[in-house]
Amino acid sequence: MIIDIKKESYESLSASERAVIDFLNKNERLIPELSITKIAEKTYVSSATVSRTIQKCGFSGINELRYKISQQKQEKSTFDAPYVVNNILAKSFRECTQTIDDIDSTAIYQIIEYIKSAKRIFIYARGFTALIADEFQMYLQLLGYNAIIVKDSMWMKNTEQIVTSDDIIIILSIRNSTPELAISAQSAKKVGAKVVTICCKSKTNLEKYSDITIIGHSEQIMEVSGLTVYSRIPLLIITRTIIEYIGL
Repeated sequence: MIIDIKKESYESLSASERAVIDFLNKNERLIPELSITKIAEKTYVSSATVSRTIQKCGFSGINELRYKISQQKQEKSTFDAPYVVNNILAKSFRECTQTIDDIDSTAIYQIIEYIKSAKRIFIYARGFTALIADEFQMYLQLLGYNAIIVKDSMWMKNTEQIVTSDDIIIILSIRNSTPELAISAQSAKKVGAKVVTICCKSKTNLEKYSDITIIGHSEQIMEVSGLTVYSRIPLLIITRTIIEYIGL
């Protein structure tokens, strides 16, 4: 409540003035965006009544009231900062521990056997996940493997012309929201290639065409520009486990 006045002072105000105070207290978050004229329209009083009421509450005007709101927000943000940071760290902790707990070491070993016996290793990824694929490819190449990244959807659709039975395709995906990935997995399966899916969502079409599927636990990071962004930490944990095991 941005305007806090004693009961007797409140009761001494006119009905119009009380209406202004009630509106301001119920719509505190809107005040920085509202002019006195807009407040007057929404409370069905005159602009002069709004100005007078704000002054009776101890403010020189609407600007001082806005300043008080901004200060309160800043103080609240500072006060809540440790709590917010701890919540973020807790999400990362859950992602790490739940992903590690769910990893089947036998599946990791089998993936490594597939990699070692494959002529070529195709890493399929789209969007932000392609950044994880880049790192995974770099480590495989450092270890002497022929690793190729497929990011382009047209390449994915032509998987049958690219991949052979001597190859393995490793699909990296967070939510399996790209239809081309499942099409690629199905095509690779048709030509006899080994298919491995590393994903963070179970019960997807990818699993139907995969020889091995490893599911990580990913949590939402943000929503921005109409996109929901999920953490790639689980994919890093799983691919790192594969790389370190190969490098032993």
